[in-house]
Amino acid sequence: MAAKKTFHPTGKPKRPVPPRPAVPRQPQPAFFQQGFWRHHRIPALALMVLSFLLYGITVTYGYLQDDQLVIWDNTFVQKGFAGLREIFSFDSLLGYYKDPKLLLEGGRYRPLPLATYAIEIGLFGKNNPGISHFFNVLLYGGTAVLLYRIVLALIPQAAAPAGATWYLGVPFLASAIFLMHPLHTEAVANIKGRDEILALLGGLGALYAMMKYFDTDQHRWLFAAAGCLFLGLLSKENAMTFLAVIPLTLWVFSRIPAGRLLASGLVLAAAAFVFILVRYKALGYMVNNGKSAAELTLDPFLGMSAGERFATIFLTLGWYLKLLLFPHPLTIDYYPYHVPKVGWSDWRPIVSLALYLGAGVWAARQVAKARKQDAAPTATAEGWVIPAYCILFYLLTVSVVSNIFVSTSTFMNERYLYMPSVGFSLLAAWLLAWKLPAWQQKPGYKPALAGVVLIGLLAVLYSLRVWTRLPDWGGNGQGLVASALKASPGSYRANYYYAAMLYQERYRKLENDPGAAAARKRLADALNFYIDKSLKINPGYRLAGTMKATVAAARYREDRQLDKLLRELEALTKSQPYNGDMLINLLDILKSLKGSDPNLYNFFCHRVGFDFYFKEKRDFNGAAAFLNLALDNYPLDATILQDLIDVYTAMGDPGKATELRLRLQAVNAGR
Repeated sequence: MAAKKTFHPTGKPKRPVPPRPAVPRQPQPAFFQQGFWRHHRIPALALMVLSFLLYGITVTYGYLQDDQLVIWDNTFVQKGFAGLREIFSFDSLLGYYKDPKLLLEGGRYRPLPLATYAIEIGLFGKNNPGISHFFNVLLYGGTAVLLYRIVLALIPQAAAPAGATWYLGVPFLASAIFLMHPLHTEAVANIKGRDEILALLGGLGALYAMMKYFDTDQHRWLFAAAGCLFLGLLSKENAMTFLAVIPLTLWVFSRIPAGRLLASGLVLAAAAFVFILVRYKALGYMVNNGKSAAELTLDPFLGMSAGERFATIFLTLGWYLKLLLFPHPLTIDYYPYHVPKVGWSDWRPIVSLALYLGAGVWAARQVAKARKQDAAPTATAEGWVIPAYCILFYLLTVSVVSNIFVSTSTFMNERYLYMPSVGFSLLAAWLLAWKLPAWQQKPGYKPALAGVVLIGLLAVLYSLRVWTRLPDWGGNGQGLVASALKASPGSYRANYYYAAMLYQERYRKLENDPGAAAARKRLADALNFYIDKSLKINPGYRLAGTMKATVAAARYREDRQLDKLLRELEALTKSQPYNGDMLINLLDILKSLKGSDPNLYNFFCHRVGFDFYFKEKRDFNGAAAFLNLALDNYPLDATILQDLIDVYTAMGDPGKATELRLRLQAVNAGR
């Protein structure tokens, strides 16, 4: 049978086209080599030892600062294992505040760190902070080992430059610099900082598992990556940035097709979506809980124009770069106005903006250029893809804490750089171990003497800064508060906490000492100075308002000037009329003054209770509270009686108004 012919539409016969031979897909080079622990156990052990050399002393430290919120005064955590269900079911601070109305704006859902604290309490008992500090250091060292494992897999040729040992290679140096960076003292020495440690550990774990998936094509690694990311998100929301960091890393250091990267990334996106749903279920809202952020304690940019806001943001972003390179001075307090409010007429935010834009554009172009190459990028000193990747890693992870996209309650924080510092550490290691020898034209990129000296100098300076900073986190916190005031004299929080520390640790110890009157007076004046400074910066700061009433009473006990005391209390009441804790404190002080001169005391209560609360604020309960104190102080005060008659009439209590009217008639009749 003759073969069937095919024809063109013109009728001409078509030549048969032979099938194209199948082109086998080039195998993806494996990220991980066999025998990591056999060949790299010494570097891994060295990193763990280094973490305990740097931070081992913290196991002798107690609870401090924010630990109150998440551990020793959090009822969910203090229940141990029995509190785990509540920890995962509600806002992470509900166990501390008890009342949902008092929770912070935006909510906090970071149950995993709290769950670890509860487990520690269940296993080791309450009030055992040394155990918690130990696990912080252990997790910190483990993060460095995992970072070493990942960098070694990404650029294995940089593990030990020709003729050099492993400790001069990029993977080990990057991990060691990360461990030694002084900016991490807050994350490690403060037990509450475990949320930062676990968030980064979860993100790096997801990256590691995704690399293993592309090595093995085993789907269990894909689900492990999703699980690690989910655990990181349960620790702190900034782990969300690894949704971009992971594909960026695989895009830069491999030739995996974009389609495969996108498909695998859907599993990570699913993990993030599940976290968002779980968070919504626990908090009852996505981002805004309906509470006003019109307080400086919640919105550091309050009262700023859009131009001032973004200029101040870029000032802080430039400050971050300075702290990465030169971590001094260090402080726990970057609240208003330690970081000054600036506009675009200031050169500093302009330089910062230029640096960020320039670095970002340059890095993106370098990565795009490297991606066009036939082979995956290497860590050779001639190429620039490694520093480009480091810059993009930093920009992605710092974006979520920059206040550009998501608002935080402060301008900046050192712990916010914990995750972005990975990019800085890798960049510093690459410069010292690879680029510097190339600049000095050393064949084989063997680290030059200058590089070794710089590495040693960096290690010494960073370690010394860690060791000199750590004592501030020990003891009862006095050193931390004092160092914060020294470094951040323009912060309303630093001034308040220093005054509170002086009162508790020094003034109260002299309170009943007859021979310490002069010392108490000096302390009372110092207390007033710092509290007034705090309130001048932030007039609505409630903690300082409550403390101001206490300080005013302390000064009165020293100088017995009632008129001065009442003037201070009146100004305080009018500046913070609905500060509940302050008003309770203030009313208790007034009760202790019962029997005082009614010309001063009762007239004060009239001005505050009737003129301010009743006539101006229309707050009948507030008015009655002050006016009844005046009536108790001097029951025959006709003005106060008439004030109360008006208040109770307005409140709709005619019985009380009639009773007081009869008392007023008796007073007038007796004159």
